[in-house]
Order: sequence, then structure tokens, then C-alpha cells
Amino acid sequence: PPPQNPANSFLIANTLSGDGVNQIIAGVQQFLFEQQPDMGNQLTRLENGPPVGYPIQVRLSGPDFDGLYTIASQVTSGLYDQAGILAVKNTWGLQTKKLVVEIDQDRALRSGVTSSDVAYSLRTGLSGIELTQYREDDQLIPVTLRSVASDRQDISKLDGLSVYSQSTGASVPLKQVADIKLTFEPGLIERRDRERTLALKAQLNDGFTATDVNNAFIPWLAETAATWPPGYAYEIGGESETSSDANASIVAKLPLAGMIIILLLVFQFNSIRRPIIILLTIPLGIVGVAIGLLIARSTMGFFTFLGIIALSGIIINNAIVLIDRIKIETDELNKPPYQAVVDACLQRLRPILLTTATTVLGMMPLWWGGTAMFKPMAITLIFGLLFATMLTLLVVPVMYSLLFRVKPN
Repeated sequence: PPPQNPANSFLIANTLSGDGVNQIIAGVQQFLFEQQPDMGNQLTRLENGPPVGYPIQVRLSGPDFDGLYTIASQVTSGLYDQAGILAVKNTWGLQTKKLVVEIDQDRALRSGVTSSDVAYSLRTGLSGIELTQYREDDQLIPVTLRSVASDRQDISKLDGLSVYSQSTGASVPLKQVADIKLTFEPGLIERRDRERTLALKAQLNDGFTATDVNNAFIPWLAETAATWPPGYAYEIGGESETSSDANASIVAKLPLAGMIIILLLVFQFNSIRRPIIILLTIPLGIVGVAIGLLIARSTMGFFTFLGIIALSGIIINNAIVLIDRIKIETDELNKPPYQAVVDACLQRLRPILLTTATTVLGMMPLWWGGTAMFKPMAITLIFGLLFATMLTLLVVPVMYSLLFRVKPN
């Protein structure tokens, strides 16, 4: 749930099935737009993994309140110009009215009034002070002294508020020692890395993704930011930032994992050329992944990246099986190199195809009926493995023949 705030309400609705959730969300949004147009709202499905909240977020930082609100208005208009934007929320909200009492120290000194006297008198007249408590049975009822409601709610009557001087014992009108005015200031001020930061959070219509909108919006934002005064900057948050952080956490460990795999391959084959052949087959699967994502109209995300890592392991396994068989045909069966390559491909054709078929069929249910979390990973494994298996059976023997200078008999 969001942080506690008396202006916010957080509700979870349970439905009988997941098929009608989108219709319910659309109906509630239509009702709120018609009946409560001034109320901000966000209706979403429960998210997979850490909650992102809003798919598109723009964080604006700068030194001045007015400048931030001006830039926020400009960026909000730019967001609404993009196709797919449903609503944009400003985390600071609208500016609120504030009563400012500016004390003229010279006039106050001549009247014998201090800033503390003014503050105490304002508190007494507006908020009230507790004089005593009235006991009724086991209940304590506070007795508060303050002005009547008509005087508290009418700002024009504050000029006549009496300020009591504790040093002289005299009372003077507030207007005699201070000026009263109304100003508009942010009702909420947020900071990020100690800088004032205003966030714009956007909701999307059905059928649009954060990637689609960001591809068109970020270039416009970068061009617009060049015209801002010095000291103002922006950051992109939401799904883009969360996905980048998740991918970075995996990429940080990949060099270590890759080094361990290379050492294991060198130790297993006692050779450099054979591990090179195996590692060069990994990009073959990436080609199939790109084709599969286009065919299935899926997106490149965190779980797609996980699928590529798993796919790399399967491709390496197939290449190891094939090259190991070539080594057996050459060293143990004493066959000529060319004949060993041909026989190894024939021997390992069926096991590699069966392994690929079982993996692909096992992933089909996740593609057809899986959730948005596992479907991209299933598509990655299915198309990447199909494409890589065909190329592995063709490319690995050719690369082996080139590196080991194998020629037909």
C-alpha cells in the first residue's frame, strides 16, 4: 500500500475470474471520470514482482518551487500529447493557500511586542490553547480558549486580532505590527538525494507499453530540457528504470559466470580451440530469439533476458555433446578426422533433436496460457532453441573443420 495519507484511499477488489478484470477497470474509470472528475485515481492489476506503481515516471529536480511547477506543467502537456497516456499525476499536488504573517520588527519594537508574542496570540486566536480540563466521571474534557468560528474563518478580521505583550501587559492590534497576506505554496515537498524533486506519474491505456511511449517521449523531453534554466534536471523512472536495475544486477555477475564456464570447458577438453567453437555458437540462439519476439509480438524485458541466459546453457550443452563425440570418434575409434566429424554428427543428431523437442514442447503451455511474467521467457527458449539447434548441427562441424583443418578424404 502507499504511504499513509488522509487524502488517499487504497482498495483491493477480488474478482471471480481474471477474464473480466479489464472490463471492470474500464467501467470504474469511466464512472470516476463522469461522477468524480476532480479525484485522482489509479486502477491496475496486481503486479508481478516488485511493484512499479506507474509505468512511466518523470522526476524533475530544481532549486525553485515556481520553476518546478512551470516545468512540470510543460512536461505534463508533452505527456498528454503522446498516444497511450491515460492520466498524469503530480506527486506534489496543487499548490495550497498559506497565511503568511510578516512582522515588521521596527513597528513591533516601538509597540513593545516580540515575535513570540505575535505567535502566541495567533495560536490562541486560530488553534486555541488548552486552559484546563473538565472531569466528567472517568473522562477528561479539555477546555480550550480561542476565537469564535466567524473570526477564525474570515481573514479580514485577523487585522483586528489583539496581540498581548508579555513585557508591557498591553494589547495592540495585529495590523499595527505585522502585514497579513495569502500565498500559494506546495502542500507537499519531496526530496531525492537532498534535492527538491517533483515526480510526474503517468498511466497508460490498454494496448500500450511504457517502451512504446518512452521511445517517442524521451527524445522530446531531452530536446525540451535543453531550454530549461540552469539547475533543473530530469530522470526517467517507472518500468524503464526498474527493468534496467534488474538487468544490471544480472549483468554484474555474468563476467564471473562466463569465466567459470570457460575454465571448465578448457579443463574438460584440455584445449583452447574446442571451447572457442562452443562459445561462438551462443550468438546463433540470439538470432532465433529476435525472430521469435517479432513473430509472437513479445517484448524484450527481464524475463526475456533470463530466457537468453538459460538458452545459452542449453546451446553450450548441445555443442559439448557434439564436440565430445568427435573427440571420441577420433581418439578412441581411430577414425580419420573428416570421417569422425561426419559420424559424430550422425550419432548425436537424434539425441540433440529429441532434447530440443522435449524442451520446446514443455515450454508450449507457458507460451499459450502463461502469464505476462513467464510468456516472454517461454518464447525466448522455444524460438531460440529451434533456430540454434538447426544451426548448431551445421555450423559446429564447419567451425571444427576450419579450426582443426579437417579436409575430406
